[in-house]
Amino acid sequence: MLIDILGYVAGSLVVISLLPQTIKSWKTRSTKDLSLWRYIIYAIGLILWITYAVIIGNGPVAVMNSVGLLLALSILFLKIKYG
Repeated sequence: MLIDILGYVAGSLVVISLLPQTIKSWKTRSTKDLSLWRYIIYAIGLILWITYAVIIGNGPVAVMNSVGLLLALSILFLKIKYG
């Protein structure tokens, strides 16, 4: 139980670190300074982490990386749409 809490806290911090860029990108509709390849590679990495977590049955890793993936995909969407 405590190890799951540690996983959720760690995952929350990673997700929180993505929020400022995501919010700024949505507000300004500007992603010109963001690397498309960085977010593509990051999203693929998150998909692999989610897959791994599901296979080993690790809920915190699966849940938190899924939230991170949603944020990364929203930035990718904006990057593709607004360049």
